[in-house]
Amino acid sequence: MNKSKTFDYFNKVANTWLEDLEEKNEEDILINPFEGSWSISELYDHIIKVARTYQIPNFKKSVTTEVERKKRKNIKGLVIFNVGIKKINMKIKMENFPKPLVKDFTPIKQNKTELIKDFKQFINEVNSLKETLLKSKRKNKHYHLMFGDINTKDWFTLIAFHMAHHEKQKKKINEFLKSR
Repeated sequence: MNKSKTFDYFNKVANTWLEDLEEKNEEDILINPFEGSWSISELYDHIIKVARTYQIPNFKKSVTTEVERKKRKNIKGLVIFNVGIKKINMKIKMENFPKPLVKDFTPIKQNKTELIKDFKQFINEVNSLKETLLKSKRKNKHYHLMFGDINTKDWFTLIAFHMAHHEKQKKKINEFLKSR
């Protein structure tokens, strides 16, 4: 996927998520449908938090002198970013991440108005990265815990792929809400 298509893909996914959120009522977004599961509000908050605290800062670092290179891109990274498989059946437990990331990634509940405002702001923040994305080079890489050294385009792609990764979870929550 070229850089412009990567950008368009993010907007397609993000706008679908925004439309879905806008259709929900206040009560539904706060319901935890299953023991130990997140509400819609928490799921969206998690997507935003991971992007703001991890993906976007590392995207930005990949084009600076602050880059950290540790290991070549691994097989997971190659499958996701080079082959383009967007959805991998992979259970990722936040407890397995370093403690500061767990704290940064743990969601909170927001009311619908706040969440929509925050999600729209998130979309705008990601869209503001377009120029950096288009100007980046393949050699601009920064280390990712699960994928190894990935380039700027991969870091950007990860934002949309993270939403795709949680699509199944969102669908389960939506099915529960419809069945009530």
